[in-house]
Amino acid sequence: MYHVKATLPATPGAFTFVYPEWIPGYHGPVGPIEALVNLSVSAGGKRLEWRRDLVDMYAVHVDVPPGTSSLDITYDIVGADSRNGQTEPVSTPNLTLVEFSNMVVYPQGAKAQATSADATLTLPAGWKFGTALPVKSVAGNTIAFQTEPLYTLIDSPVIAGAHYEAFPLGGEQELDVAADGAAALKIAPSVLEGMKHLVAEGPALYGSKHYRDYHFLLTLSDSIPGEGIEHHESSDDRASENYISDTSAFKLGASLLSHEYSHSWNGKYRRPADLFQPDYQIPEQTDLLWVYEGLNEYNGEVLAARSRLQTFHEQLEVLADTAASMDVQSGRRWRPIRDTADGAPFLYMAPGAFYDIRRSAGDFYAEGDLIWLDADVTIRRLTNGAKSLDDFDKLWGSGGSTTPSVAPYTAQTVYGFLNQVVAYDWAGFFNERIAAVQNHPPLGGITNGGYKLVYGAQTEYQKEDEGQNKRIDARYSLGLTVSSDDGTISDVVGDGVAYRAGIPPGAKIVALDGRKFSADRFHEMLKAHAGSTAPLELIVSYDDVFTTYRVDASSGERYPRLERVAGTPDLLERVYAPKTFTPKPEPSAAP
Repeated sequence: MYHVKATLPATPGAFTFVYPEWIPGYHGPVGPIEALVNLSVSAGGKRLEWRRDLVDMYAVHVDVPPGTSSLDITYDIVGADSRNGQTEPVSTPNLTLVEFSNMVVYPQGAKAQATSADATLTLPAGWKFGTALPVKSVAGNTIAFQTEPLYTLIDSPVIAGAHYEAFPLGGEQELDVAADGAAALKIAPSVLEGMKHLVAEGPALYGSKHYRDYHFLLTLSDSIPGEGIEHHESSDDRASENYISDTSAFKLGASLLSHEYSHSWNGKYRRPADLFQPDYQIPEQTDLLWVYEGLNEYNGEVLAARSRLQTFHEQLEVLADTAASMDVQSGRRWRPIRDTADGAPFLYMAPGAFYDIRRSAGDFYAEGDLIWLDADVTIRRLTNGAKSLDDFDKLWGSGGSTTPSVAPYTAQTVYGFLNQVVAYDWAGFFNERIAAVQNHPPLGGITNGGYKLVYGAQTEYQKEDEGQNKRIDARYSLGLTVSSDDGTISDVVGDGVAYRAGIPPGAKIVALDGRKFSADRFHEMLKAHAGSTAPLELIVSYDDVFTTYRVDASSGERYPRLERVAGTPDLLERVYAPKTFTPKPEPSAAP
């Protein structure tokens, strides 16, 4: 529970204050209004009546008495998971992430960049903190921040905890970590080295900086869902407790930090005009998220690989999974990527079941990655290797200043910058990939980059992925994903084996060929049925009903990977090559 006191300037008469609804970075009306409790409004020590607006649930009306110049508003914000898509506030007994968008109220109509805010924060005794928000003073457990625009306050979260450490990364960048346990702060040397490379590779890619200093705010807890939210001068990164201490855990989410860091340029500085609103009540229009998030997914992975937060061959595995997951998906036959962006405010909150048929907000990240790789490889081919998407990124990141600023853009801005790099029908290029329904994803970046998507046995990377995420990925064989703990089916692939048999998401596999379910047995049975005409018998429970299904498992285990095409240039190796240092040689990838 967070205790808040807000003092707002007010004039006598009807007055309305609001709680933020549309939170930058969440791309939806997800301000956790239901978390606000114990509301009290007073003036000069006298309590006043208030009433919520009957249409705008985020607005509260009050009559300000004569002679009043300010209102004192007190309330609590409770730490319970929100049902509107935002699991906020974020805390455990040992740490907290304070997002001021969850804490503030402000006068209706006030402009975020023109409204001054003075904030203080009192933490539990002994806790340390990190933030990009300029600090005026610290007295005991209370931090007083410098006066800043409301925009800057909401854009500058604070991380704090009993187990906290700041890792300098060189220059004006640092990694601030709060964890549930002290052991989680023992960062692996390779992770720290990669982070130091990252803060050099980022400015090298974009050719500029748009921050005074930059803080990676990382919370490590197995009790908090993973997340990443971008800010101008910091990033809110949430991961498992062993994320930076266990290199196996880290490499499965290596682009989290680089993705959010890249947003300082692409998303916070260069921002779609319809996403940049003067306050937090005006709805955002999300149609350009294929640039905001799609380009950023691509550049985030480029930066992770160039920094060697993940190896080149690990990046190829990530790319193979992205390509295969988009290719097998049945929802693409009716919903283009543009509609996943247009519908982002509700698709972010959609359940996982039937995702394959529905498509989700995650698709403009994943397919956006493939689209922008295609654009990069196209530029390289059109210019015989003289130019690349790096040249676009430098134009994209240039301008502005070294302090946070915003340069709004439209789709025509994007095409204009690309045409400065190389003349081409970029509007047609993206319209074909974004707006049209396509039965297959754009794999031109892979195929023209010297590789092809193939399927075979499970790789070590995929085994680690299944182990860390406790799921069996059988999308490319039986057409489903399954919890490795208890056999619960999280989703089925439309037109896949399981879907055609009538097996629904939410059902639980109890037995395979008469043997009790386990993750190892699932893999063993798939291998045993490879090439066989005998069906695999699944006993499946749904609520208290048990059903036996006999399905075709003749494909055996089937996992995606990228294979080099002999005699072609390896453009992907060039895409992901570091720009600021010489990396250590990597072992060759498996054929």
